[in-house]
Amino acid sequence: MRKENCDLCSTPFGDLLREAERRSGVLVLQGGPGTGKTFFLEETKRRALASGSLCLYATGFREERDIPFSVVEQFLHVPGIPESIRAAVRQLVKGAAPATPTGPASAHLLRDLVSALVAAASNSGILVLVDDAQYTDPASQACLLYLARRAQSRDITFVVAYPHILREGMRAHLEFVGIPGARLIEAAGLREQEVRELLVDGLGAEAAARLAAPVHRISGGNPALATALVRDLLLAGTAIPEASVPVGDAFRTAYLACLVRHPNLAQTVQALAVLGDAATPARVAHLLECTTKETGRHIAELERAGLLGDDGFRHPAVPGAVLGMLDAELPGLHRRAAELLFAQGAPALAVARHLVAADEPPAPSRVRVLRHAAQQLVRAGRPDEALACLRLADRAGLDERERSRITAALVGTLCRVNPLAAEPEVRRLLAAARAGQADCSALRLLVTWFLWFGCHDQAREVMALLVATCEPSHAHDGVQGFHALIGCLWPKLLDDAAVRLYLCTARDVTASVRYGATPMPPFPAAPDDSGGPRRLPTPATCVNGADNDAAERRPAPAVMDAHRFWESDLATVLELMQKGETALAGRFCEEQWHRLTGPELPARQAFQAALRAHIRWSLGDLRTAVACAASALDLLPDHSWGVAVGLPLSVLIAAHTLMGDPGQAARYLERPVPDEMWDSSFGPLYRMARGRHLLETGRPRAALNEFLACPASDEAPQANVLGPLGRRACVAEAYLALGETERARGTAVTELMRAHRPADARGRALLVLAAVDGPERRRHHLEEAERGLRAAGSRLSLSRALAHLSQVDLADGHTRTARARWREALSLATECGAPHLLRHLATPHDEPSPAAEPFLAERGHPAGAGVPPTVTVAVGSLTEAEWRVASLAASGRSNRQIATRLYITVSTVEQHLTRVYRKLCVRRRSDLADLLGLQHQAGEPARCAPLPGRPEHGSTSGVPTAPPGSQPSREDDRRARGARRTRAAHTTASRAGP
Repeated sequence: MRKENCDLCSTPFGDLLREAERRSGVLVLQGGPGTGKTFFLEETKRRALASGSLCLYATGFREERDIPFSVVEQFLHVPGIPESIRAAVRQLVKGAAPATPTGPASAHLLRDLVSALVAAASNSGILVLVDDAQYTDPASQACLLYLARRAQSRDITFVVAYPHILREGMRAHLEFVGIPGARLIEAAGLREQEVRELLVDGLGAEAAARLAAPVHRISGGNPALATALVRDLLLAGTAIPEASVPVGDAFRTAYLACLVRHPNLAQTVQALAVLGDAATPARVAHLLECTTKETGRHIAELERAGLLGDDGFRHPAVPGAVLGMLDAELPGLHRRAAELLFAQGAPALAVARHLVAADEPPAPSRVRVLRHAAQQLVRAGRPDEALACLRLADRAGLDERERSRITAALVGTLCRVNPLAAEPEVRRLLAAARAGQADCSALRLLVTWFLWFGCHDQAREVMALLVATCEPSHAHDGVQGFHALIGCLWPKLLDDAAVRLYLCTARDVTASVRYGATPMPPFPAAPDDSGGPRRLPTPATCVNGADNDAAERRPAPAVMDAHRFWESDLATVLELMQKGETALAGRFCEEQWHRLTGPELPARQAFQAALRAHIRWSLGDLRTAVACAASALDLLPDHSWGVAVGLPLSVLIAAHTLMGDPGQAARYLERPVPDEMWDSSFGPLYRMARGRHLLETGRPRAALNEFLACPASDEAPQANVLGPLGRRACVAEAYLALGETERARGTAVTELMRAHRPADARGRALLVLAAVDGPERRRHHLEEAERGLRAAGSRLSLSRALAHLSQVDLADGHTRTARARWREALSLATECGAPHLLRHLATPHDEPSPAAEPFLAERGHPAGAGVPPTVTVAVGSLTEAEWRVASLAASGRSNRQIATRLYITVSTVEQHLTRVYRKLCVRRRSDLADLLGLQHQAGEPARCAPLPGRPEHGSTSGVPTAPPGSQPSREDDRRARGARRTRAAHTTASRAGP
């Protein structure tokens, strides 16, 4: 050991060292590996030499046990010994071999050696040290015993070290203990306080107090291991939490060094490491082909030395280090361990682990174990280990049908990780299917894989084999998920009458077997008999259902196995979405999502993340939708998504567009998609998202073409596998943006006349009608839209309806109601992550408005060449309210006239003008008029976009804005006074109550 550890190891041996220095006789030191025996002998030798005493030292080696006098001969190489002793040892070694060391021929040689030692001891004490005395050869053993019996009376001290002198096989060495006056000393481990003292020297008092307990626990008090851990801690630094003490190379090396000179203990540790959690003393003994008693003795010795704890290894890094010592013998140990565990009926996972580690073609009887283990590993989210089991099983000598089952299991496991990686196995499985060697589940798997990547011809071929060879009564529970996946990946396949009949029959058989004669829906429906508008769920309550009345009236869905997503959960989610139960589908999907432990099954988790993103987008939770869709694309590369890449991309495009980031949406539109995607259910979703982006960026004609390219739900029901598209409502909005009001009205009316339409689509159609119909019908349409959207929980569309109703209320003089509705609209839009959607709408006075933006290119009014850039930016920084006040002030109206015009106080007008002057850096109204005149030169004055159907000169608040330079007419003042009286009467009535 190094010098810096002397104080530590001297502490437990301090009394023994002092006793060895001042008395003669025999000391027998025993202790396990690494407990400090060797250090004690080295320290004793150092002190003896420092005091001038003569020291003879030697070490026993297992490889030299059969060489006579191999230990005594080492005395010849000790520097500084008297020549008389050296000559006596040389004569003993040379003259006694091969005779018996205690026979007549060598007795005089032993006496000569004793005489030489006694003569030397008369001048200075003599210390004889023997380490690892258990490996002493018989000749040296006899010689040392002869000397030890005469040591006490001759000022000679003998110290011999053993691992455990009382164990079986050490009978000959017990004679040292039987010598009169001999002492047996146990080398005990370090206490926690002693470990703390060791840590103080290297890490300081604070770190030592914090780390003493974990270091003592990991090292077991073994001095060698504790010292090695200190070196690892010094390399790691002092900022180490108590729960994560680093175990580095120093600790691993020290642990292995403790076992080098103890082969029996090393074999026991290796067997424990190989068996792992399945290790018991009986199994270790069976693996090592020894007795259980002997194994128990070895384990007890290892525990005393601190190399093992009560529950096995003290740190998970130790077994790996131990197994690293094994080379060629390791596969054999694993093979024997697998046979042992298989014979004893151990779990499949325990047996399979050793079969894989042995890396030998398994017997056919072990293939079933490997298959069962692979299934459990997939469910546990450990696909790499499952693939290792299946690939090993594939090397066994199997018939073609059994091999096709293994191949199908390989394909299924790879598809959960990366579907494209399964292509070689898919080719093998397709050949087996054509040869009639694939079962029904393998055929379903093939159909799904081919549809995932748009290989329609192969999918149709395998589907025909499935229909022809598999009876519907043989279908298992996965037929529901299979049907749902076909509807998502290639709905056209369901147009085949034979395929449709097969799937329907299989579903009916499965349902009747599970539930009885009558198939049952996954969730019982409950009518909404509340009779009034429901509270609107927030993003959080859409997850837990606390505020969702529909979910409160339905029993919460029983969460199925988290790894049966493809078999049944997907069908359940899609069925709920097709029924318009998006919130309930969201709850079910959220519960499944939170049961996932990690990204060990990337493909499955990616698709579920994309589906979750689609649901969150449908519920108006745009931020969560973007996060889920982006994580889905991160989990799986685009080329592995196949046709399903349209699902996350459509969410990202639509959500970023609605969140006011069309640039990011355009970047997602640039990502390539396969041509086969347009034939899947993800194609219409992608077209709708692209159409919304085109509509938002000022290209309504192109958006209309995208919307019209999507099939209507009544013409192609399979287009709505992932929920209603709301196609007609989008078409009506596109017509409205094109100014084709009659077509917009006709499309919206058609949507409203359809039965069983989603509330969101109906609400958006009513918003279109409110825009194209006259003022007398506008409020009716908007209030009907509000009721439907609120009941359905469509928060984003509801925010728009409330904002438009706020405008109508403001125009009618109902300022208080307008403010309340505006606040709710802005709150909902903010929760959804799209407050900018209200930027074109008027803000009720003294209410917060969405973030301001320049009234220039985004509104279709590009800045003119003659406008200074600073002026453009400054004018664009005005809010809607500030712009209205500034425009009226620039036109020559007084503050009181502006207040009368806008139904606000004079003080509010002054506050707005103060902010306008500060933003535009002007001092007088004439400067303001000149500045806004420059804006007129750039284009038409920007203003809030009115609802279609309003007079062109009207503002969105319902208050007409006079052209710049005009004077207010008496008719304007008369209307303003009438509006104030109406508002006052309405306020008085509302306060009085019924």
